[in-house]
Amino acid sequence: MNRERMKELADAQFIERQASTAITTGETPEDIFINERPYRLVKNYREAYDQQKMAARFSNFLEKYDYLVGDIAADQLRLQGFYKDGTKGVARSQQISALQDFLYEQANFGAPFFVLENLAPHEVIDAEEKEDVKPKRRRRQHKNGVSKQKQANNKQGGKSPNKAGNKGNKPQNHRDNKKRKKTPVIKEKVHSAHQPEKHVGKRSNSVATTGSKKHRHFQVRERPKNEDKG
Repeated sequence: MNRERMKELADAQFIERQASTAITTGETPEDIFINERPYRLVKNYREAYDQQKMAARFSNFLEKYDYLVGDIAADQLRLQGFYKDGTKGVARSQQISALQDFLYEQANFGAPFFVLENLAPHEVIDAEEKEDVKPKRRRRQHKNGVSKQKQANNKQGGKSPNKAGNKGNKPQNHRDNKKRKKTPVIKEKVHSAHQPEKHVGKRSNSVATTGSKKHRHFQVRERPKNEDKG
């Protein structure tokens, strides 16, 4: 894109912005109305204020500020908004008392500038804030829709399929295993002491096991007296 084409597009945009902003003056040149809202020209250093340039650069977003500062650089107007001193929740760099710091740091040395006081500032919702609000509203609608469906299911006496299907497959809590008393793995059962004793060499015992693999019970059984060893 050549320079001539870029200049044509810039001029067309300039004219379009001028048409969307209406600027009039009041009883005095210092009394200015922008889109039927009152402003007062409190500073006009080196005749910086130009109505056509102001109309081309103004945006409704600037209506929330208490002061508008415009400086000229390369025959282009730049606008910056400031709040009045003592505004809660506003940094000092955005208050009008920081005007000189802004001119020294941001504007060209000795550049023309003007200050407009907004006599009727009001809150303005940014376009980005509107986009952030829309998803929240959709989420609320989604939640309301789910709650309405649950209420309808409760009236019909039915349960949601997910809860009914997952109820039987609910995993066992590992805490239940901790509460169980630990029992010895092997238990031995012996005969009571009132039975007649036998000589150790003559005993021929057999062992019987019962229970699961993890919990086996061993019981010692004695052979009858009349049985001989095979």
